[in-house]
Amino acid sequence: MTPKKSKKFRPGKFQPKGITLVEVLVTVTIVSFMILAMLSIYVAGQRYFMNGSARSDVLRDNRHVLNYVSRDVKEAIQVVPAWDVYATSTECIILQVPSLDSNGLIIDIDSQFDYIVYRLNSAYPNRLERIIDANDGVSSRVDNNRTIATRVNSFQLSSGGVELSGIADFSQVGCVDITLIATQNQMGRTFQETLSTGVKLRNKSD
Repeated sequence: MTPKKSKKFRPGKFQPKGITLVEVLVTVTIVSFMILAMLSIYVAGQRYFMNGSARSDVLRDNRHVLNYVSRDVKEAIQVVPAWDVYATSTECIILQVPSLDSNGLIIDIDSQFDYIVYRLNSAYPNRLERIIDANDGVSSRVDNNRTIATRVNSFQLSSGGVELSGIADFSQVGCVDITLIATQNQMGRTFQETLSTGVKLRNKSD
């Protein structure tokens, strides 16, 4: 019998091939798309969170301001047409409130008064001011001028559907309707919220 010839071993024939340039480019492209997708999801989540936070800030500021105004209107004896350099209008209200003693009690509801003014600052239209003109030497209140909001877009005052600037007899005003619009800019967007309330004055009928 003729012996079979053994096949020669060729090492190079069975060596694995290396990664080609095309495979590298495909892998890099896929990974890049995955990273971009994850970044997009993250950015969208951050934008949603920031937008919600901005809207919450605007609502909180509106409620804060309405609480201030409502409290003082409830304590007021009446709305007055003018006091010192101020005049009641659609964007300004002057409240006559009873003077208080050191214990916070009313001194004389018929003759001792302080005045509280809410107005949009004409020099800085988005600033809402609360001004106290106290009865010096009598009231425990002190004169004060404070900005209570800085992002007010509109501060509208009316009574019975009539703007305060159009009311002739303020002694008949028993309720004040307040509409407040505040805005905030966040990440290139403007958020605006509106809150309204009607508040009855002390001992006044509708």
